[in-house]
Amino acid sequence: MSLLAIAEVVLSGSLVLALLVAMAKGRWALVLSGLVLLFPLWWYGAIALAAPDSWWSRRFYRGAKLKRARAYHDKWSRRFAE
Repeated sequence: MSLLAIAEVVLSGSLVLALLVAMAKGRWALVLSGLVLLFPLWWYGAIALAAPDSWWSRRFYRGAKLKRARAYHDKWSRRFAE
């Protein structure tokens, strides 16, 4: 197996993993944008804070992290509502 083939498998695998994590975090705008425009947005969706009502935040966030996720979500919700 050539180095290029290995790189393709690793890149594809990381994109699929990032897509699944972004979906679990409820980052649907990034998932759809990645499908249509730029698939590296899935990596951002995987590392960004989850939506406060997503499966990911219910499973992994407690205390300060959940409070940060709610504040972030409220800030961006207000910004786009105006």
